[in-house]
Amino acid sequence: MNTSAMNNTTSFAETFTSNNFTSNGSLSCNPLDSTYSAALIIIYIIVFMGGSVGAVIMTWKIKTDRKSITSTAVINLISVHAFLLLTMPFRISYYILGEWKFGEIFCKLVSGMIHAHIYLCFVFYVAIIIMRMISFFQEKKMMLFHQPWHTSAASLLIWSLVLLAVFPLFLSYLDSSNKDGKKCFEFPVTAASSYTKTMNYFAVIIVLTTFAILLAIQVGILVQLRIRYQDNLCNQQEFGAQTKTLLFILVMICFVPYLGFRLFYINQIVIHPCSLSLNITNEIFLALTTMSCFDVLIFLVAAF
Repeated sequence: MNTSAMNNTTSFAETFTSNNFTSNGSLSCNPLDSTYSAALIIIYIIVFMGGSVGAVIMTWKIKTDRKSITSTAVINLISVHAFLLLTMPFRISYYILGEWKFGEIFCKLVSGMIHAHIYLCFVFYVAIIIMRMISFFQEKKMMLFHQPWHTSAASLLIWSLVLLAVFPLFLSYLDSSNKDGKKCFEFPVTAASSYTKTMNYFAVIIVLTTFAILLAIQVGILVQLRIRYQDNLCNQQEFGAQTKTLLFILVMICFVPYLGFRLFYINQIVIHPCSLSLNITNEIFLALTTMSCFDVLIFLVAAF
């Protein structure tokens, strides 16, 4: 029995070593398994199909009004969703085949796009929400900003800032365990510089804090309207408009689980770099951020 136990222990140790270390001693973690992959495949297929239909519908809906700030922000959102949706088939193929066939650089670009999507969408959501809040507090005083070149310049600045911040971070990751180029979307925080980790913390805190502040302000507006109109509240057009603004804020909930977990993940993955539960949870929450592509359901209800 003792000999058998020792043999089993030795076999387990050899298996762990072969599965988790490369020939040069680098740690290699592969969280893929059938259940996990199936969940991601389902999420991404649903988003790809629904998001594509939604983008077409929204493009048709706003084609007659492209000069307002809100419409410009929506056009930018459609563009962000479109870029993400173009990368979706590559993600789906990876989880179906269990192997990346498109090169390391393209892997990093595809991976970076889903993160750029989060932050670009966030910025344009905030722009829409703030404009609607300003219209409530100051009515027409912000119309001076409605010059086409103003909104175009602001859009270009936002795209440049986010893309220049996101993609260099992913292109700087050097995963020594992926020499054969067959794995993708595994850029461990342990391999990242302290600057990269700091940027992760900073971005997450900014997004979550902004979300909380906007939600608190909007709830305050609704309470104010409730006090003002009392029993006649539901018949007020103003209340309906502000309820729609609240819906815009709630769309950002798609980002909250991933970003909230990110703070925990960055700390724990350094201690447990091959934790299956950490990696799977992180990837599932990241996949759920793409559900924001269904924001068309909100836009079809909200009048802008």
